[in-house]
Amino acid sequence: MKLNTIVKYFLSSILIFFSACIKPCDEALIIGEEVQIPIEFVGFSLNEINGISVCRIDKVSPAQRDSFMMRDILWANEARTNNEIITDRVPTYKVTKKYGDYESYFDNCILIFDWQMGSDTLFDFQIEKSKRQIKGCHKNDPNVQIDKLNFVHVGESISKNQSIRITR
Repeated sequence: MKLNTIVKYFLSSILIFFSACIKPCDEALIIGEEVQIPIEFVGFSLNEINGISVCRIDKVSPAQRDSFMMRDILWANEARTNNEIITDRVPTYKVTKKYGDYESYFDNCILIFDWQMGSDTLFDFQIEKSKRQIKGCHKNDPNVQIDKLNFVHVGESISKNQSIRITR
């Protein structure tokens, strides 16, 4: 064998060895945590839950109000039961302000749920998000972490991972 051929085989072997040791990056966008507020709807049908009207009042600018349907902020739940989850997803067809990865549409607001026979309110939302520091190929992705999630429902302070109950 010629020296060139031996060197090529040697370099190819080294390249194969190192490529087996390095985990490939799938380059998928990593968003991170998303705001999830579990709600148990007592006495509601699924159609009634979807049809609840929501009014969002910005506490900094109380004249700024957005109205949309509950279905616009429901978390994708394939089971579709009366135990639902809402999230701070912005109903894009209603809101002109753009919210970044580390901002929340619910921060510093009041949410009023209104249905045919009643209403309920979630007060004083405080949501803080930041970038989770990670290493590797996803270090430049948003990697959102929820640092704070608090609001008041029926006089009780609710925080991250707690649920509420809304009765018809």
